[in-house]
Amino acid sequence: MTSEDASASDPRAFRPRRALPGRLVWVVWAAVAGAVVVCDQATKGIAVAELSDRVVDLGFMDLRLVRNPNAAFDIPGFPGMFLIVAVVVVTMIVRTLPATDRLSLVVGYGLLTGGAIGNGIDRVARFPGFPTGHVVDFFDLRWFPVFNIADSAIVCGAIFLSLLLVLVEREERRHGTAPRRRSVRPDTGTPRR
Repeated sequence: MTSEDASASDPRAFRPRRALPGRLVWVVWAAVAGAVVVCDQATKGIAVAELSDRVVDLGFMDLRLVRNPNAAFDIPGFPGMFLIVAVVVVTMIVRTLPATDRLSLVVGYGLLTGGAIGNGIDRVARFPGFPTGHVVDFFDLRWFPVFNIADSAIVCGAIFLSLLLVLVEREERRHGTAPRRRSVRPDTGTPRR
């Protein structure tokens, strides 16, 4: 029995992950992104209808309607900039999905996509209109900028993906399956004859 056969029969042996079946990746990604968009737009609709003339005190936070013309945390930008960023982010995610080998990563990509689309819809459909529509925010923690479900999905997705990518890299290093990276330094050695 060779060492390769022994490692194949050992259930504890590390096996590099293969790409997930294509349909599964797309279904999970679309389901997560779709759920975020639906929840985000539904809660924004309720906020606009119910919070336009009042603030609801929940004790630890308020529900207060704010129409945000800027980015998250009230960061200013030029007209259309946030739509461009959303399109770039979603495009990068779509290009990354076919090579994804973990469902957890797909869920993180779905959170980012859903959040970008949710706020993108506001930029297109809400006052004053395309491309500078104001995003509806309504969760007020009193010590943090007012936000919405799309903002939460973006932040949670980014943190989740960052942690997962660090864990994946550590796992690959531990088991010696990390891809070898070419050095960015120029070759200064003398050529072999």
